[in-house]
Amino acid sequence: MSEKFTVINSDSSNSGNIEKRLEQLYMKAFGKELAAISVYSDWNQSRDNLKRAVFYAVKYYGLERIDRRHSREPGTYEQVSNDFNFLECVKTLMKQLTPRKIMSIFPISKEYDGEKWDCKDYYFTVEKLKDFQLDIPLGDERLEEFLWCYWNEDLFAFDFVSISIISNRYKIQTGGHLPMQRLQYRGILKML
Repeated sequence: MSEKFTVINSDSSNSGNIEKRLEQLYMKAFGKELAAISVYSDWNQSRDNLKRAVFYAVKYYGLERIDRRHSREPGTYEQVSNDFNFLECVKTLMKQLTPRKIMSIFPISKEYDGEKWDCKDYYFTVEKLKDFQLDIPLGDERLEEFLWCYWNEDLFAFDFVSISIISNRYKIQTGGHLPMQRLQYRGILKML
């Protein structure tokens, strides 16, 4: 019976290669969907491509490798600008989606003890969703609020990395840190 099975020992040095490969795959898939979207004259015609593009971009931002790269001190102005422009492209796509479509791509995480730990959970998200019209695209005004009140690990990672990118851009432009008002609005000061 032992002849039928092969034991493979895990090598932790391989995890970096896997992350790098996933990064490449998500970016390639995102580019493919973006090219498909550009063929259509309006967002409604490219609805499925739009959903897939957002999925691949959010998964890309959820990679630990991407998080580490953006949470370090900012790189060159060109690198930071490229990161920021890509982030804005992804957010532009997300703004075209309705809350219901985002919920179908990234379901609410089934964690129920948020009140105990004073953090977001399923119940918190469901309560906050009552403030949104679920079948109207989020647009410029509602995306940030939706991302902040919605509990899904992938979207949380996306939002966390986006704050790092915005912070890096601000550091490059001004030499300082993000204004406290922005951090207070996002509820980040409470976490620090």
